[in-house]
Amino acid sequence: MAGAVLTAGTMLGVLAPVAGSTPAWADGPQHVRSTFSAEETVPAGDLCDFKYHNEFTQITNAVIFPDGTEIDQGVIHATHTNVDTGFTLTETDYFSLQFRPGQIKEAGIQWHLRTPDGRLIVVHAGNIVFSDTTGDVLSFTPNTNPDFAAVICPALGGHPAI
Repeated sequence: MAGAVLTAGTMLGVLAPVAGSTPAWADGPQHVRSTFSAEETVPAGDLCDFKYHNEFTQITNAVIFPDGTEIDQGVIHATHTNVDTGFTLTETDYFSLQFRPGQIKEAGIQWHLRTPDGRLIVVHAGNIVFSDTTGDVLSFTPNTNPDFAAVICPALGGHPAI
């Protein structure tokens, strides 16, 4: 999701407090709803060949089971901007996360980018499995691209940083 550029690392960082605080319950799963908003600006050459800005809000509904298994349903509303040109794309993604020992599986819409006039220009959906300790991508389905820069930089009119 690209530090905090809404990549696996960001999602893991946002959800770790919920996933890591699981007391044992005698009466079934715990339901937790959370909202998280953030923004960042990445200098040209670090992610893309232009200065990149991202603002997002993530809404998560989590079900945490007594054995530590967790399933989250999430929605992300994001705005991606090529600061050099002012071109902006908006995004709304719907997905689920399944936390299991050793891995986190994301299933759903990873990219749903629209131009300012509402034209849909990038859609990626499927599954991505991450290591729960390193955030490394373990596997992904064909219509997903776990390389954040390879998707967002061209969509905003530039290239990934070299």
